[in-house]
Amino acid sequence: MGALFTLYSFFQASVAILFMSFILDKIKPKIINQIFITLCFLLLIAYMINFIVTGLLDQSLIFVINILFSGGLHNLFVAFRAINLNLSMYIVLFLILSLLPAFGIFLYHLTNKFCKKRALFFKNKHMFSFLIFSILSIFLIDCSCRYKNFDHISKNQKKLPLGLCFLSNKKKQIYLPKNLKPILDEEKTFAKIDKKNLQIEKRPNIFIFITEALRKDYITHEIAPNLFSFGEKNISFEKAYSASNTTMVSWYSIFHSNHPIHWTNAKESLTHGSLPLNILKKAGYKINVFSSAELKYFNLDELIFGKNLSLIDNLNDFSTIATTPANRDYMTISALTNSLNDPKNKDSNVFIVFLDSTHSEYSWRDDFKPKFTPYLETINYVTMSQSRANLDLLKNRYKNAINYIDHLFGTFINNLKMNNLYDDSLIVFAADHGEEFFDQGALFHASHLHESQLKIPIIYKLNSDKKASNITTHIDIFPTLLTQIMPNVNFDKYFDGRSIFNVKKSPYIISVNQRGSFTPNEILITKNQTKLLGKLNPSKNSMSFEIEDSQNIDTENLEKELTKALEDVIQ
Repeated sequence: MGALFTLYSFFQASVAILFMSFILDKIKPKIINQIFITLCFLLLIAYMINFIVTGLLDQSLIFVINILFSGGLHNLFVAFRAINLNLSMYIVLFLILSLLPAFGIFLYHLTNKFCKKRALFFKNKHMFSFLIFSILSIFLIDCSCRYKNFDHISKNQKKLPLGLCFLSNKKKQIYLPKNLKPILDEEKTFAKIDKKNLQIEKRPNIFIFITEALRKDYITHEIAPNLFSFGEKNISFEKAYSASNTTMVSWYSIFHSNHPIHWTNAKESLTHGSLPLNILKKAGYKINVFSSAELKYFNLDELIFGKNLSLIDNLNDFSTIATTPANRDYMTISALTNSLNDPKNKDSNVFIVFLDSTHSEYSWRDDFKPKFTPYLETINYVTMSQSRANLDLLKNRYKNAINYIDHLFGTFINNLKMNNLYDDSLIVFAADHGEEFFDQGALFHASHLHESQLKIPIIYKLNSDKKASNITTHIDIFPTLLTQIMPNVNFDKYFDGRSIFNVKKSPYIISVNQRGSFTPNEILITKNQTKLLGKLNPSKNSMSFEIEDSQNIDTENLEKELTKALEDVIQ
C-alpha cells in the first residue's frame, strides 16, 4: 500500500519537474526566466508547507488558506489569536517568512554556480520519453486501483505532489427531488414569538458551559473526576455528538438550535441573535457571558448575541487579556463565582461560560500540578506532522488540560453549593467538538467526521426524573432547557432540535465538516450503529448526495435512510 503510493507520488513529481523543465528551456528573456524560477521556488515552498499541513490535519494547504481567508482579513487575525499557538511556533513562522526571500536568492545562485561547474546534459527526446513513461505509469496505476477497487490513493490524493489522481472509484449518487429548506424568516419568527405569553413565575438560574475540544472517552474518573461524578449523578449520554468538528458551526447550532448545514445562510442573514436567548430574555431572564474563548471568530458574538451584543446584560470577556487559555479560564471562573455571591443573582439568570484550556496548546496554570507525566513541554507542529514518537506525551498534556478544566468546574460546583444555589439551578456542560490524535490520520480537529472529533460529553442537571433519549446533539440543548422552564409552550416549529425527553425526537444526528464561511456540504448521518457519510450537492430545484462511506446499512436501504434523516432539512 505504502510502496504503491510512494511510486505513484514519484511519477507525479517527475511529471511536474519535467514539464517545468521543458517550459524553462523555452524561455529566452532573462527577466522572464528569473520570474519563472521564482514561481517554481514558491511552488516548492508551498508544496513543503502542504506536506506538513496534510501530515498534521489531513487537509490540503489550499483548504486551510480557504478557511482562514473565507471570513475576511479581520477574521484572519482573530483566527490566529484563537488558535493559541505557542511563542516558539510564532518565532519559527516569523523567521521562515523573513528569511524566505534571502534563502531563495541564495539557492538560485548556489544551484546556478553548481550547474555551470558540473553541468548535466539530457537529450530532449530522453526527457520526453521519461515524461510519457511517467504519465502512462500513473494512468496504469490508476486503472489497476480502480479495477481492484483499491481506493487508498484516491482517499489520500491531497498528499500527492499534484494534489489529485486522474481516475478514482465512481461513487454512488442518490438524487433527491427537493432542495434544502431555507432558514426561517427572522422578522416573521420574532413577530410570532412576541405574541406569545412567556412570563413565568419561577425562573431558576441556567448555567451553560461550552468547553473547547473535549472528547467523550476522556471524561473518566481518573482524568476528570468532577465531571465524571457530575455525569453519573445527572443526565449524560453514551452517544452525544457535536453538530460539527469546528467551533463556529457548533456554536451556531447550539445557540440557534438548528442543523449546522444552515450555518452560512444564518451568518449572512440573521441580525437579532439566538432565538432561544431572545425567548429567555422575553421570559424575564438576564444574559450573563463569561468567556475565555475568542467571541469575535467569524463574528460569532453578533450571530449569537445580536447586533451590538444587544442580548447581553453582563459581559466578562477575557479572551484578549491573559497570555494563556489556562489563565483566562481561571479569570473566567473566578468572575463567575464572584458574581454568584451577589444576592441579585440567586435566580432569573442565564450564565454562559466559554472555556479554552483544552484548545490547541492544552494549558494549565503554573500553580496547578499536572497529574499525567511525562508530558510534552512544547508542541512542535512541524515534527508532530511527520512523527508519532511523542504522541503519548501529547495525550498526557491534553489529559492535564482536561484535569485542569475539571478542577475549575469542581470549584464552580462547590461555590454553587456553598451559596445554596445548586439544587434549583439548571446546568448544562458540553464540548463544542472532540479532538483527534491521528485516529484517522489527523491531529486536533476540523478535518474528519469521525467519532474522535464528534463524540463529546453533553451533561444535563435538570431536576427531572423523566427518561431521556439515548442519543443527542447540540441542537437539543435549548429545546430541552425551554421545555423545563416553560413546559406548556411549544417551540418545536422554530427549532430543528428537540427536548431530550421528547419521545418523538428524531433518532438521526447530522454533523458537518467545516468549510469556513462557506456552506458545509460534507455531512455524517448517525443513527445508533448506522452511519452514512457523504457530500450534499444542491442544485436549483433538487440535490444529490454523493456517498463516501456507510456502515451497517444495506445498499438497497441507503436512499430510504437518507430521505428519513434529511426530513428536517429538505423542502
